[in-house]
Amino acid sequence: MKKTTILTGFLGAGKTTYLNYLIKKKPNTRFAIIENEYGEQSIDGDLIIRSDDNTVEMNNGCLCCTLNENLYELLNDLYERREKFDELIIEATGVADPAGIAEPFLTHPAIKNAFELQRIICLIDAELIEDQLKDTEEARQQISFSDLLLINKTDLVHSNYVDVLKDLLKNMNPYAEVVVKGNHGYPVESCIGNKIEKSTLIKSDSRHHSPTGDCNHHYDEKSCNHVRIHKHQDIITHSFVFSDPFDIQKLYHHLFVYLTFQAKNIYRVKGIIYSTENNKKKVIQSVGKRLGIEEIGDWEMGELKQSKIVFIGKNIKSDGLKTLLEKCSKKKLNSL
Repeated sequence: MKKTTILTGFLGAGKTTYLNYLIKKKPNTRFAIIENEYGEQSIDGDLIIRSDDNTVEMNNGCLCCTLNENLYELLNDLYERREKFDELIIEATGVADPAGIAEPFLTHPAIKNAFELQRIICLIDAELIEDQLKDTEEARQQISFSDLLLINKTDLVHSNYVDVLKDLLKNMNPYAEVVVKGNHGYPVESCIGNKIEKSTLIKSDSRHHSPTGDCNHHYDEKSCNHVRIHKHQDIITHSFVFSDPFDIQKLYHHLFVYLTFQAKNIYRVKGIIYSTENNKKKVIQSVGKRLGIEEIGDWEMGELKQSKIVFIGKNIKSDGLKTLLEKCSKKKLNSL
């Protein structure tokens, strides 16, 4: 039986950063990772530390909406390769309801016998969580169903507010343990490896959850993107691929201005950037009005140099984003 952890948290809460931290801190543990992204272009999968072939990416919808043969086949495949890994970590997309992901681990006999769900960890963005709770049902679902709430990005808020936030989270989910990221990193041992009681998860979820979820899918021919809409929040993703390099300073400027006026509608921007500046691969990320670009290493020999950028939010138009990005790139956008 393989120990299993589900990582959840709203868009931009820091799930992939935390996942990489866990991998580094437990070098003797062989992790199998299921990486679920919202949108057809994988960004986070490129950012995960990989030491073997046990990382699987699922970009065909939220796991909470696609609990079908694909997920069961994936778990079956991992079980067939169980000698190659010690623990399973599932990083859910930022708009997923963890109840739907946890359900087979709690109710399906074969999966229960193969994978032992030990933790559902919810990453909390200390600066943005109150706004997210006002605007999105998903943020409330993630907190309500998790058994460990990990407050992240505390350096962006006043220290006194952290205590207020802890009380808020405990009121929302009295069954969960609330942990704060310290100055020396995340508390790994208290987060991974401590088994929880299944009854805690069941008590935390007072809602009826359908295994198929409440999700519509359609194809937006005009933007040439596979757009996935969660009916209850109208969250849309637009993905773009460019084969020609970006002017990184121009890209930052245009995105910064765009986010200044559209922050309420744009939940998340993330991308891998190929730029004219040097041979360094760059990551661009935003949460709310926060926008950052950092280098993550050189492009490898033979690696396809291209930029992939994903926008997630509400009431966002593909044409406007396409025009903005083309102003910063040497040539036109590739078709997806």
